[in-house]
Amino acid sequence: MPASDIAIIGGGLVGLCAALALQHTARRITLLESRPIEVPRSGGLEARSIALSASSAQLFRALGLWETLAAEAAPIRHIHISSRGRWGVARLDASDYRLEALGHVIENPRLARVLLDAAVDSKRIRLVDEAEVTALSGGTVEYRRRGRKQHVEANLVLVADGAESAARAALGIGHQSIDYGQSAVVVNVEVDRPRAGVAYERFTDQGPLAMLPLGGVRYACVWTMSPQRAAALGELDEREFITELQDSFGYRLGRIERAGERVALALRRTRAERLYAVRCLLIGNAANALHPVAGQSFNLSLRDIACLYELLAECDFADLDEVTIEQLAAEYQRLREPEHRRVIGYGDGLVTLFSNRLPVFDRLRAAGLG
Repeated sequence: MPASDIAIIGGGLVGLCAALALQHTARRITLLESRPIEVPRSGGLEARSIALSASSAQLFRALGLWETLAAEAAPIRHIHISSRGRWGVARLDASDYRLEALGHVIENPRLARVLLDAAVDSKRIRLVDEAEVTALSGGTVEYRRRGRKQHVEANLVLVADGAESAARAALGIGHQSIDYGQSAVVVNVEVDRPRAGVAYERFTDQGPLAMLPLGGVRYACVWTMSPQRAAALGELDEREFITELQDSFGYRLGRIERAGERVALALRRTRAERLYAVRCLLIGNAANALHPVAGQSFNLSLRDIACLYELLAECDFADLDEVTIEQLAAEYQRLREPEHRRVIGYGDGLVTLFSNRLPVFDRLRAAGLG
């Protein structure tokens, strides 16, 4: 009967970060991932990206990974926020906050490769891929791998298998889901007048449009709009799409010269009714999946992990009984729920303020940016 101190369900970015943060000389961690674990490739114009906040960079520094990640990431030193067709501009500068950068943008494959290499090199993390979880009860995780039924016993189970978490459902934890009635078109582009270290957030009649620097001439574009508009843009060829994007974004980066593969994602917000069950804690999108308008989903997940690190720092897993784990889980919920509520409310407020076409909201937007 394989045993672990901590079992993690979900081997994506959040699961890998949790395993690396919580590993300890006296702890055994098993990471279960339903898909084959492969070294990701960088995709150029086709790669999706993620924005890391300054606090997330601090966590990666603590893990000893930031030097490697920083070499792969593009810093955001300035943020320019505007509303199309309206007066008022907001500018944020890292130097005003005594920071080297407000955040960094990194391609998902590059981040995943660094995390996976570190996990593979660790003697305290056991990676199990192609593991389809079939049952979850307390600290027992049953799964099927290559046709064989297997299981792992753990003192603590972390659920990190995403917004549509099957493990969360198996625990009987309900969730609330809000469909924003919007889609995000995600695409990488090349421009002819890049501005190093500058990110743009532009609020249009359809929804927010973000342009995040990837280094050189490349930018990651996240363009929120109605599903109908997203479907229509998906029918356009590259040049026609660029014309539409240029019209909405403007010429602050010069001309948009190339666009990679476009992906349209339906936007929903999911929130679990509670963050724990017997010996199990929810982290990442299994706990909260957010609208991308504020770029907070992954960064919020890392703060979940940082909180767990602090709570578990002095734990002797050999002596963890049901009462102790229940107290630990309740404390995790008490500490994390207020920030979850704040970030969710912040994102919902931005969606309402910058996606509503009523005239009163035009005036609020202008006043807010001014």
